[in-house]
Amino acid sequence: AAPGRGDVVLPGKQRVYVKTYGCAHNSSDSEFMMGLLHDYGYVLADGLEDADACIVNSCTVKNPSQDSATNLVKRARDLGKPVVLSGCVPSADASLAESFRDVSMLGVTQLDRVVEVVEEALNGHVVHLLGKRRAMPSLDLPKVRRNKWVEIIPISGGCLGNCSYCKTKHARGKLSSYTEEAIVGRALQAASEGTTEVWLTSEDTGAYGLDIGTNIANLLKRVADSVPPGVMLKLGMTNPPYMLAHIDAVAEVLRRPNVFAFIHVPVQSGSDQVLQAMVREYSSEDFRRLVGGLRTAVPDLMVATDVICGFPTESEEDHQLSMELVREFRFPVLNISQFYPRPGTSAARMRKLPGSTVKRRSTEMTQLFESYETHGALAGREERVWFSDTDLRHGQTVGHTKGYAKVVVDRNDELLGKSAMVKVERTTKWHVEGHILRMVP
Repeated sequence: AAPGRGDVVLPGKQRVYVKTYGCAHNSSDSEFMMGLLHDYGYVLADGLEDADACIVNSCTVKNPSQDSATNLVKRARDLGKPVVLSGCVPSADASLAESFRDVSMLGVTQLDRVVEVVEEALNGHVVHLLGKRRAMPSLDLPKVRRNKWVEIIPISGGCLGNCSYCKTKHARGKLSSYTEEAIVGRALQAASEGTTEVWLTSEDTGAYGLDIGTNIANLLKRVADSVPPGVMLKLGMTNPPYMLAHIDAVAEVLRRPNVFAFIHVPVQSGSDQVLQAMVREYSSEDFRRLVGGLRTAVPDLMVATDVICGFPTESEEDHQLSMELVREFRFPVLNISQFYPRPGTSAARMRKLPGSTVKRRSTEMTQLFESYETHGALAGREERVWFSDTDLRHGQTVGHTKGYAKVVVDRNDELLGKSAMVKVERTTKWHVEGHILRMVP
């Protein structure tokens, strides 16, 4: 059980379990918090049961992810574990403070104070650090990476949009970009520590730098020029509006040998009427121009996108427009969501469609996605693959091609952090399988 107010726990000797929900930015935040805790002497626990305290780093994008986080908070509380709820949920939802009076809370701009909050929680005190700070946490904070080969760098926080369905803006606020110097410095530091992949992430990488007089194209060039040979760069999610101005410059960087030819551009709908109701600030034609332009300019480019099915204003014709867009581009990665009204958003005040309609449309979209081949063009090819992960369940080592196709081979831990030529023997919807031909120095 948690200690009472009269008891004092020696700081830095306990086991802390950190559970992360949501995006790559949240994963990076958790790694920073784990680094701070580790530096202070805390032991990072593998599970809730053997921990003295628990940090739940939450996501507010969808109801299920928020519910999973709050359910874990309740479970930890029932086990008598001191809990710190961090991430976007407490930052975006002030009412949670009322329902979780006995749970400490840490806002997204306050993560560098995690040691202080954990100490207080272990001593039976409840601390809420949810205030917005103009300055974001330093990129120089220590880190404990969940994957030693991959460095995730948040290049900015917040965004310039005001999407009607999104609650992340409530948590992360307006766009706040790190300097190019800070990001390059972090990438070089990570490379010196042995990481072989650098992922640049934010709520909208395309908007990077617009608040500090630069842009994403300049940053990509600078990081790609700076990292040593053998380190691969990957760009995170971008929305269409701000990337449209940089198609040629971004394509030039994506063609470079040390940059994965991958881009994640959520379209959300193929209907201009729905996009307008979502306040997405682009048209379906803008999306086509961006993705079509990049695909033409970048060989083997992998484009991932997201679609929301059943937005309140979506008609059957609108749904079919989204289906047509997917048929046109045959996205190899398609994240399909049913519309969930997020409390406090303008979309939550709109009249919802019948649940059966929303479910049918998402089922139709899923069936469409499953109907086409994804990696067939790779069959029989020899591809260079960068390996960075292990699938323990299936006994496989996992890597990616230059075009970010997932490649699995029989497990060989010697491959991790290295690259090799692989002969592709079999393709599936989600990955390709092959065997090693030779290592690449």
